[in-house]
Amino acid sequence: PPNIDDSVSSSDVIVREGANVTLRCKATGSPPPSIKWKRDDNTKIAITRNNSVLEWEGDVLTLSRVSRYDMGAYLCIATNGVPPSVSKRIKVSVDFPPMLWIPHQLVGIPVGYNVTLECNIEAHPTSLNYWTRENDQMIHDSQKYKTETVPGNPSYKSVMRLHIGEVQHSDYGIYKCIAKNPRGETDGSIRLY
Repeated sequence: PPNIDDSVSSSDVIVREGANVTLRCKATGSPPPSIKWKRDDNTKIAITRNNSVLEWEGDVLTLSRVSRYDMGAYLCIATNGVPPSVSKRIKVSVDFPPMLWIPHQLVGIPVGYNVTLECNIEAHPTSLNYWTRENDQMIHDSQKYKTETVPGNPSYKSVMRLHIGEVQHSDYGIYKCIAKNPRGETDGSIRLY
């Protein structure tokens, strides 16, 4: 059966979004094995912007200008007609600065009610998330406030929430959600009225 030579094959890689990635996989055996690549989750491999394939044949897989959608595990599978075929799993991580989307930038709520403010985040590596008021005072969990970040799917997505109990007049105003990771930071504002 074939044998994949780890010393000349790629190991897990971490790259910035927009960079090119070259994955190599070398195998030995008699007869000489052929190599094909697949994604672990069976989604398509984006070779270029306009060319996606389920499988790629050859020792070298080049992904040009990777995006967060290319993140995940890639399998190189070596076969030579002598069973079993062998495979190697290579993880590609794509780093990018946080981005925020706010579903509701204006939230109206009467005094005495509870309310939840929400920001959607994409970031890799995972961002550090927190909330502030206008005065940049960081909001900590208390009887009044509860903060949470809910991981999404894929793993670079998450939702950060701020639960505010029994809204008073003093609670009206601007709330900022802030997300930071080693690649950068961003923030968004929600007005409570």
